[in-house]
Amino acid sequence: MVVPGDRVLVAVSGGPDSVALLGALQMLAARCQIGLHAAHFNHGWRGAESDRDQACAVAVAARLGVECIIGTNTGAAATANREAQARAQRYAFLDAVAVACGCAKIATGHTLDDQAETVLMRLLRGSGWDGLAGIPPVRDGRIVRPLIACSRVEVLAFLQASELPFCADSSNTDRRFLRNRIRHEVVPLLRALNPETPRHLAAVADILAGEGRVLDAEIAPLLRTAHDGDGALAIPALRMAPPALVPRLVRAWLRAQRGSLDRLGAAHIRAVVELAYGAKPNGRMRLPGGGAVVREYERLWLQADAAPVAAVTACVLAPGSTVQLESGWRISAEMLRSPGTPPLPTDLWSLLADADAIQAPLIVRGARPGDRIRPLGMRGQRKLQDVFVDRKLPRAQRHSRPVVEVDGEVLWVPGVARSRCALISPQTRAALRLIAHDPAIAAGKPLC
Repeated sequence: MVVPGDRVLVAVSGGPDSVALLGALQMLAARCQIGLHAAHFNHGWRGAESDRDQACAVAVAARLGVECIIGTNTGAAATANREAQARAQRYAFLDAVAVACGCAKIATGHTLDDQAETVLMRLLRGSGWDGLAGIPPVRDGRIVRPLIACSRVEVLAFLQASELPFCADSSNTDRRFLRNRIRHEVVPLLRALNPETPRHLAAVADILAGEGRVLDAEIAPLLRTAHDGDGALAIPALRMAPPALVPRLVRAWLRAQRGSLDRLGAAHIRAVVELAYGAKPNGRMRLPGGGAVVREYERLWLQADAAPVAAVTACVLAPGSTVQLESGWRISAEMLRSPGTPPLPTDLWSLLADADAIQAPLIVRGARPGDRIRPLGMRGQRKLQDVFVDRKLPRAQRHSRPVVEVDGEVLWVPGVARSRCALISPQTRAALRLIAHDPAIAAGKPLC
């Protein structure tokens, strides 16, 4: 957890675990050649009791010859999820102090009993393999838990032998919090069945953490295979993976794309797997904390919360002009009056039309419900929506894809379809050429 020369910031709440942690590290500091600082964050939610805890932390640090830096709540009131709010504030403070003091490690007082309680909490919440691995002894190479293998009984015995004072946090008896109910109701019952239950639960967490690291190594090449160029997950590659590894593969992909798995549980991972394996080719699943996993045919990709792409506002496209749409699309029109038949387009990003066959002005607009087109190379008409599906145009792009209309008929949807209207022929005297520029191409993104 630490190496000679490390400076370690010890989080001291004033409770027994953190006081014992500071005392134990102070005893080892000289032998291990580590420097110590202490830090206490006063949330101020318990009035005089909070001030008492701060005074205790300062007094213990002074007795042990360790500097203690104090942080205070800037006035934020407790929210419904008070524990999560307190944790976020506390770690932000510890990170700032560690940087200011040049500390490579931050030590917290989590014990074996905390580990057992965490495993039980996550078991009740339906956590997967990684959740049941509990509290990591070392997180991100920076947060260390030196007491993670020590029981609360051992901590209290150490404090008594060292004659170190500590405070009891009254909120630890509040049965409204799940951890407290497990600590005061569930664990005593399990201890009655087997006194070694907390130690066994902590051992299970340790085993699962080790096996989890092995599985992570196994899925690393699978994840590289399943990734496509823009970070999306290829569903065919996902289906080829061993079924037992698929949830872990999805989890690793989400971690890589989001940067963390904050607020994601086993239920969310299962929902993403079901989205990939479902019969519907398109779908979307919101994630807690923002964003969504989107399925578009054979790909999953992570969509960040952002303002929707602007829909297309109808405008006239005259020969010799260019229209610039708010969505980034640009469509230009030019007349070709040179003799001979000009070369036909080789893709759907440009169009040649017989200028004499176009009597009405060209209108550039967005797709509308009920739009139909007479696709070149096919008989009859087709719903534009069905053409979008056949072309696998992502749902998110359909409302921003421009449609070029002439005299009430869809002439062209850039990159998607061209109608049989106003085709070039040997009798054509003047041609109208349209060229579309897609902002996604300019950004180097896949079209669909």
